[in-house]
Amino acid sequence: MLIWNVFYENSNHRRIETYNIFHHGYFLEDCVKAAKEHRDDFTKFANDVESSLLYYFWSKCEWEIILSGWPPSDKVREEKIDVFDQIRMNWQVFIHWLWDHREELLRLGEDVV
Repeated sequence: MLIWNVFYENSNHRRIETYNIFHHGYFLEDCVKAAKEHRDDFTKFANDVESSLLYYFWSKCEWEIILSGWPPSDKVREEKIDVFDQIRMNWQVFIHWLWDHREELLRLGEDVV
């Protein structure tokens, strides 16, 4: 199973939780499509995955959280980050990991797409 967890706010429970981005059905579908279309072209695959990440997770309030220091202090500026920012911090690790797991991605896609 593909798992890449990020932090997000569960607005129903009013707490910060982890979320596997591959549970987002449309994002998973786009990754499967990229794997099918670009089986041997890493650069095109990476560009398609990045575009999907931007579309589904970038700068949308439901995917944003605020980071702050602990204990709270006026000297530490809070930062707003979204799911895209969290993945982008480790982009090379993430995209190479996903490329290495594209066969699993395609198998998952048989059930999803």
